Amino acid sequence: MVRKGKFKMRKQHKKILVYLLTGILLFSALVLSPVTKMNAEAAPQNINKKACWISFLDMEVLLQDKNETEFRTKVSAMYDNVVKYGMNTVIVHVRAMGDAMYPSNYYPWSTYLSTNRSNPGYDPLQIMVELAHKKNLQFEAWINPYRLSRDNKTTASFKATPYYELFRPYTIEYKASGGQICLALDPARQETRDLIVNGIKEILNKYDVDGIHFDDYFYVSGMADYLDIASRKANVNLLISQVYQTVKSIKPDCTFGISPAGNPDNARSQGADIDTWLSTPGYIDYMMPQIYWTDIYVTSRGIERMFSDRCNAWSQLNKQDLPLYVGLALYRVKTNSKSDLGWASSNNNLAYQYVTAKQLGYDGYALFRYQWLEKDIAVEELNYLKAY
Repeated sequence: MVRKGKFKMRKQHKKILVYLLTGILLFSALVLSPVTKMNAEAAPQNINKKACWISFLDMEVLLQDKNETEFRTKVSAMYDNVVKYGMNTVIVHVRAMGDAMYPSNYYPWSTYLSTNRSNPGYDPLQIMVELAHKKNLQFEAWINPYRLSRDNKTTASFKATPYYELFRPYTIEYKASGGQICLALDPARQETRDLIVNGIKEILNKYDVDGIHFDDYFYVSGMADYLDIASRKANVNLLISQVYQTVKSIKPDCTFGISPAGNPDNARSQGADIDTWLSTPGYIDYMMPQIYWTDIYVTSRGIERMFSDRCNAWSQLNKQDLPLYVGLALYRVKTNSKSDLGWASSNNNLAYQYVTAKQLGYDGYALFRYQWLEKDIAVEELNYLKAY
């Protein structure tokens, strides 16, 4: 029995090696092709978005509890890293959990900039936008519209603010995976939509942002599992349409884009009506699916080209021919996975993925997330990607 198992494993390893070698040859053909590189360089800068997400997770480690001088210095250095690797856009968390990375009339200060939610004595968002534009970077304000907390600790933190009582009539308290108690604004309520839209108006009227950006947190697991998918989509669509109209009425040249979960079926189950958004005007300016897999992905059926297949699936949905950007998993470089073998076996996954996406009609990418720009383990991947 043991020998037989070892023999099967050897056969599987040989099969994986064949796929790896084939992938390397295909990649070499793509990236060394002068036609491919010429086309990449010829893409207009305003379409060929090359972005980096700067998450609340990055802020908590790199920007929390700094005075104004320290904050300016660190943000400037972060943007220098973004530029160094050939990117032209930052997508920065300004509202991660019913909070604000700026002085707001609608939300409390974020604990990810100020541990005790106190005013730091300066306007972080103003500084971040100003420095981005000085370095010729586009700045998109990233908002999680519904989420108020993500675990017991952040739930207790939000409940300790006076805003909890204000939001409570239209707040859902639910048990997430692992039994953590979380809070979210109820997408079915008009009060929720009004609050979110007022927060966006505040940003657009006070700051020279180039875009408003939502990610994939809509109806997360446990939040309202009794609702069918059609009802979830209907509730979310009311918000998305209202946000789009608000953005265009205040700042017509500002974009509104969404970055949903990379599996289209999962995105739909969370209330993201991706089919409507990509086929009907009046919802979004661009889509940025988070396609966080490689093309050497092991399933019960064998090795699948998960990245390419998911990229193609999203491309097929794009009936409006809107700009498509691909979300890439910078945080997964050189990680070991029993199923997603590509990350550990290659140092040019991101470049290969970007070239593949461009061939399917995508107009750029975003990397999740910033902190990996400062990690030595990601340097090779980033340098390969920078060439395109």
